[in-house]
Amino acid sequence: MATFQYQALNRSGSTIKGSIDADDPQVAKAILAEKGLFVDQISALQSTTEFVVKAPKKRTYKLKLSEKHRVELIRQLATALHAHLPLMSALQVVGQQSARPKEQQLVAEISDFIKSGQSLSYAMGQYPGIFDKLDISMVSVGESSGKLDQSMLQLAELSETALETKNEITTASLYPVFVLILGLVSVSIIVTFILPRILTTLAADVAAQPWPTQVLFALSNFFKSPPGWIVLGSLATLIFLFKQWRKSPRGKYLWDGLKLRMPVIGPVQQKWAVARLARTLGTLTRGGVNIVEALQISRNTLGNEALAREIDCCAGKVRTGLSLAEALKESKRFPPLLIQIVMMGEQTGEFAGMLLSAAEAFDRDSRVAIKRFMAVFPAMLILILALIIGFMVAGTLLPIVSIETAIPGL
Repeated sequence: MATFQYQALNRSGSTIKGSIDADDPQVAKAILAEKGLFVDQISALQSTTEFVVKAPKKRTYKLKLSEKHRVELIRQLATALHAHLPLMSALQVVGQQSARPKEQQLVAEISDFIKSGQSLSYAMGQYPGIFDKLDISMVSVGESSGKLDQSMLQLAELSETALETKNEITTASLYPVFVLILGLVSVSIIVTFILPRILTTLAADVAAQPWPTQVLFALSNFFKSPPGWIVLGSLATLIFLFKQWRKSPRGKYLWDGLKLRMPVIGPVQQKWAVARLARTLGTLTRGGVNIVEALQISRNTLGNEALAREIDCCAGKVRTGLSLAEALKESKRFPPLLIQIVMMGEQTGEFAGMLLSAAEAFDRDSRVAIKRFMAVFPAMLILILALIIGFMVAGTLLPIVSIETAIPGL
């Protein structure tokens, strides 16, 4: 037996500290879970017998897996556990089925942690580059409640839905990005190389050429001169500094808040974030996570720091006794439909079920909004590029046309 000191959250979200006697940390977590306490931190205080956990000899914490392979790994493990295989047997099966060396190494190292007496959630937590807080929390809930197979299935469904949505956005973005890059490269080549050679070949006086040709020639000379290189270098520096600023906490918050206020992009991102919030909250609360902890985990899945900080504020208000529906209403960042669903779920006691049902509707709305945006945005982009390239073609061909009309017989 050993004595463990713990810090946990009760069902109302209040923090409770204390100690408990148990054989190991997992037994202690299970006992506290039966009392309605969700363990945040637990550590051995003292023991009547020696309690030693040996860490695995080889640990490669810098292992990396793509998001697709991570989701596949979670699904395979969930399926094996749902087939009532013991955890070690499930890990062994997953490792044998995988044809990727990195996955085999990861499963082997996680198995070493389990053999040494650690929990699956602890082992996954040693690889922050692969598993996020949502993964670890869902597994921890399953271990504490004795329903690891169900928690893994819920986590697999949640991860697959998130990956599918992300892939749809990425696929829809490929075409306009390709068009933009192609247009910029074409403009640069024409202005820098083609136009000056045409004018040089024709031995034409630039001042006597049509104004589109004069504009293009002036741009060509400018960008080939030292001041032009300074401007390009300054522009590249500003872009780099902007990216660095956007990575900072304040920069990310301000930039994400600005994106929410953009006419077309803002509603699309808000609908996508609300769908993620509803699905994650519903999955976590169905798995037994209290609402405050679920909000703290869900905020990392929104993809928008401005909305994530609003969730932090909502979690703080819920901790003081305010209902989640009232907290969301006060933030004025979330749609009325979400607030109404949360309110009905709190009143009827079907909070998780209603959120998961609503998540399907929010997912459909977000997909429709994304498809509409990606149907309009490429067309606008192509129109702008067509105008630019048309102007450049006119500036390039007009000198030739002028010469042909000026010389009789041509």
